[in-house]
Amino acid sequence: MMKKIEDICYILDRKRVPITASNREPGPYPYYGANGVQDYVTGFLFDDELVLLAEDGGNFGSKDKPIAYRVSGKCWVNNHAHVLKPKEGVDVDYLCYALMFYDVSSIVNGATRQKLTQADMRKMEIYLPSIEEQCKIVKVLNKVCDLISYRQQQLAKLDELVKARFVEMFASIS
Repeated sequence: MMKKIEDICYILDRKRVPITASNREPGPYPYYGANGVQDYVTGFLFDDELVLLAEDGGNFGSKDKPIAYRVSGKCWVNNHAHVLKPKEGVDVDYLCYALMFYDVSSIVNGATRQKLTQADMRKMEIYLPSIEEQCKIVKVLNKVCDLISYRQQQLAKLDELVKARFVEMFASIS
């Protein structure tokens, strides 16, 4: 069944506070923007399981960079990301997966910097099966993500091996 974001999430945008780089005091808490961590600061605004969805400056239209990501625990969020807390019956990881590569091309606006307004974000719809089905889907997707991460680590090690062998083979020539 399709459900609107405004019906399945608490939208906590009113709690966001931007801090200019020159006014940030370094600290232990992540300071999030449209595409992830921008910095670390002394205070926090949120302490929860949330999904952040790019508002402006996001990776809109990208096939490999998500427009939504999951955060957990104490953090600060600026005004470039919508803050979503799933309501009962909505798994936070499922919500994140459903929004990561959501096609917003028909609803973002702005010539130089695309923006997903809160009004348009509220109307976005995702397929929402039972909580049990959501958890099954998340479990499968988490396994795929773990496998991708493992393979990326293997490729990085192979890349290092190639470089090391090249140096070994050709260092004495020069």
